[in-house]
Amino acid sequence: MARWQRERRQQTIIVTLFSAILFFVLGLVAWAASTRYYNDNLKPAVMFDGHATSLREYRRELAYQYVRFYVDFGVPPGYENDPQVLTQKAEYEGVALEAIVEEAILDSAARADGVTYDQAAIDAKYNDDFGQYHPRHILITPKGDDKALADQVALAKARAIADQLKQDPNNQALWNQLAATNSDDSSNAQSGGDLGWVSKGQFVKEFEDAAKALPMGEVSDPVKSQFGYHILQVLEKRGPEENELIKRAVSYKIPLDEIRARAKYELLREEYTKRAKERNTQSPTEQVRVAWIQVATPYPSAGGDFQTYADQLKKIGDIKTEFDKGTDFADVAKKFSEDSATKDKGGELGWYAHGMLTQIDVESELFALDVGLRTVEHSDRTNTVWYKILEKDPARALDDDQKKKISDNAYTYWLNQQKKAHGVQKLVPGHELDA
Repeated sequence: MARWQRERRQQTIIVTLFSAILFFVLGLVAWAASTRYYNDNLKPAVMFDGHATSLREYRRELAYQYVRFYVDFGVPPGYENDPQVLTQKAEYEGVALEAIVEEAILDSAARADGVTYDQAAIDAKYNDDFGQYHPRHILITPKGDDKALADQVALAKARAIADQLKQDPNNQALWNQLAATNSDDSSNAQSGGDLGWVSKGQFVKEFEDAAKALPMGEVSDPVKSQFGYHILQVLEKRGPEENELIKRAVSYKIPLDEIRARAKYELLREEYTKRAKERNTQSPTEQVRVAWIQVATPYPSAGGDFQTYADQLKKIGDIKTEFDKGTDFADVAKKFSEDSATKDKGGELGWYAHGMLTQIDVESELFALDVGLRTVEHSDRTNTVWYKILEKDPARALDDDQKKKISDNAYTYWLNQQKKAHGVQKLVPGHELDA
């Protein structure tokens, strides 16, 4: 009886120990799995107003940005992980993070301002942005030192060609002849000006706006862009389903509804770009005259040239040594600055008003410092710079170039202000210090 009891107790102890070990091991496995799931999916990628955007959402955005990269640079299916491609793909991590931040800012601003769009508007924008068109054109570029006269001659020539084509707009032989003998776009002059199927963003705004408004088959009046005068015709149009970007994204299992929803952010971007431009800086306004020293310090990505980066860091150390010795800022600029347009002038950049620089921290420091003082060192993933305050004026008139720069920068300037206001933090390794 005693032996039976001992054996029973031993069995109980063994079962208990085995169960404890089993539960411990299962617990470890569950903990490891949950930790891995958290790190892979729920760990924050971005903080916005104290709230986290998860790595899962970041990876979803990154997948779309990768598709854009494959299509824009012609990476064929099956070569997505080629070693040469991987180096370039790494740059799109920052693009994806910036897209997440921008969408969060636009959502927040839209809620605050009561800006909404119905599904019909979003669908129309989706079709507009991802639909494609097939144009052809003849480009006449002004030539000569007298810019005004050259422009008049080019416009007259373009009008004559447009009038000729309007008489017989679908005459392929005529397009072939006029393009070959007149067009300054050598890439298609020998094919009747045919540009093939194109998407939004492939041509300058003036060209795209004209193509969008032009009835199919009609020949345009001359359209002026930075390249000259275009005479264009839209031959065909097709919907987003034929767009290579859409087809490639769907093949990678990216939901079509997810892509379609991006049209809302395009509408919001246009709305807040317009609002930012309307907040014109009054003239006269507060301005500072500044000089700078600029040194390229591109952060070495995977496979990058680390030695070059190290050499540039040594150059920064040499600049700091000169500052410590009391060397004049202009002399340091002439010796070390890599901005060829300003270094021989001691780094002088000219007058700056609010909104001409998009880096909010730099701008705030420039306007806070007294004349003769130098800013701290400012670095991002591409450059390291220092500024010196040469002069201040509390009410200086803006010239046309300054007004244009403020207008061109308006949306980015507003976006960066919003990043500061919402306490944006990027937490993906390697991007914590991104501006």
